[in-house]
Amino acid sequence: MEQTLESCRQHWPQKALYLGAQAHLQGFYGHFGFVPVTDVYDEDGIAHIGMAREVAPF
Repeated sequence: MEQTLESCRQHWPQKALYLGAQAHLQGFYGHFGFVPVTDVYDEDGIAHIGMAREVAPF
């Protein structure tokens, strides 16, 4: 995840990030600065939640 975030910062430094996380992994993604931005929703029978991370400071 750290490598992915670094790559996003290098390629799209002014963009916030969004991901559809499995709901039980909210804490994992929260560790990397993502916060929930949707209610929990069903995707293929698995609970998911939309999470976003603001533009990372340089």
